[in-house]
Amino acid sequence: MKYVEQIKSFILAFLVFLSVVLTLIIWNYQPDYELIEETQVEEVPIGGPKQYQDILKPYRVLFRENDAFTGTVSNSVLNEFYSNLITWQVQGIKLLNNSITDTKVNEQLSINNRVTLFFNEEIPMQSFSNVLTFADKDQLDTSFTHLIIDWSNAEQYDQLQLLFLNTEQRILLQGYVNLPDSQRFLAQVIQPSQNYTSYIEVERDAMRSLYVPKDAIEATKYTYLDDEISPENFKNIVFTDPTIVQRNVENEQSDKYTDGTSLMTVDRQNRILNYVYPPAESIAPIPASKLLSESFDFVNDHGGFTADFRLSSMNIEKHNMVYQLFLQGYPVYSSNITTTQIITTWGENRLFRYRRPYYSLEGDIPNERSVQSLPSGEAVVKYLRNLEDYPFDEIDEIVMGYFLMQNPDSYILEPSWFVISNNARTRLTPEQIGGVMNGLE
Repeated sequence: MKYVEQIKSFILAFLVFLSVVLTLIIWNYQPDYELIEETQVEEVPIGGPKQYQDILKPYRVLFRENDAFTGTVSNSVLNEFYSNLITWQVQGIKLLNNSITDTKVNEQLSINNRVTLFFNEEIPMQSFSNVLTFADKDQLDTSFTHLIIDWSNAEQYDQLQLLFLNTEQRILLQGYVNLPDSQRFLAQVIQPSQNYTSYIEVERDAMRSLYVPKDAIEATKYTYLDDEISPENFKNIVFTDPTIVQRNVENEQSDKYTDGTSLMTVDRQNRILNYVYPPAESIAPIPASKLLSESFDFVNDHGGFTADFRLSSMNIEKHNMVYQLFLQGYPVYSSNITTTQIITTWGENRLFRYRRPYYSLEGDIPNERSVQSLPSGEAVVKYLRNLEDYPFDEIDEIVMGYFLMQNPDSYILEPSWFVISNNARTRLTPEQIGGVMNGLE
């Protein structure tokens, strides 16, 4: 028994020693933790990238030479024009008139050796500096609706006069460009205009003139197979965390996607989707150029300009930016206008609303093409003037375009004349001229 206490002491000391050793081992133990990666959903672009010159395109180019007008909407002509434009640097910007009248506007467009680019909306010069270089950046706090280029001194002095006209704000600015290659510009841009469509000026008392083709127009009717971009692709684009988004099938024609804060509705019948993030709604002022850049960057980052979409209108107060679909240089309209427009609404430092079509016009059916003859612009004007109680003086534009019609398995794009007045488009067809017009809101 005399050794019992010694054994107990030994065991106790051993346990204390073991405890210290285990504690040191635990303190110094560094396990090999595997890195837990956050689940990422790959965002796949739905189309290719665009440049500012792709969306800031005019809807018409009108030349004045030898007291006659010619014009075109050809994409190839516009692309050639812009390939010259991006090499220029505008100098000596100055204000010529800050209260220009409609009569003076008509005079500016009627001077020989001038070409005018017509835009659907006021283009911020700050935004257009992504296309055309300006020497003086301090002169860009304005916008324009028409760009007039005077080539009178091009051949002799290698210089162009540029006029930036804003018919809404009644402003006319002047600048100059020293041409890097005047012969190339004259040969590739100006000389071919002699073979373009002849236009006539439709004069109105103390109002801006209208410009329409003089002769009948041959245009192609197209049929496209019903194809679409999967709404799932847009889910991965607009939602912050697509993995928590729930899809609810409302019925055969409508789906809803939500993450509890934002909502994307899908109209399967008209191929339209509408996304909204209510917390971002804001009425804080946003400059036009910033609004355009935010909108353009958002749509372009995911390849959202899936066809020839051009800036059509903007509402600065509501932060809306609208891009119109074009085909073969002509605008495309429908009875449901949103089926041919991309609309963004910017909010507080992020997107508030995004509305767009998700069908795809990749390729038409060749054997379904047919050439149609439209009445001349002159005939359309005559018809409109003869309508009783029709407010001809309220017309903003008369343009040829395409009317989009949806069949169960295809889209038909039919050439038509359109009258634009107060942001409303009225379609005219050869059969309807002399009858009742169909209005498009």
